[in-house]
Amino acid sequence: MRSTAWNTPITIDDPETGLHRTVSTARQAQTALHKNWPGTHGSRFHDAEKACEDVIHGDAIPRKARHAFIAAAIEAHLHLS
Repeated sequence: MRSTAWNTPITIDDPETGLHRTVSTARQAQTALHKNWPGTHGSRFHDAEKACEDVIHGDAIPRKARHAFIAAAIEAHLHLS
């Protein structure tokens, strides 16, 4: 099975809930998108969903999902570190 791990983890902070989550794989990003995401689901959210799926199924490199996840987090007004 192909690795879905990212070279550099991302920590997302939701200012409304105080939730802090470190994400370091496409599968963890997919879980965050589906279970811990704010109500706003814009185009970047959907791009990130697709990118994570592609990486999990071996159709894309992990960096693609990481970049899409960052864009979705910015779109949702989450803080990144």
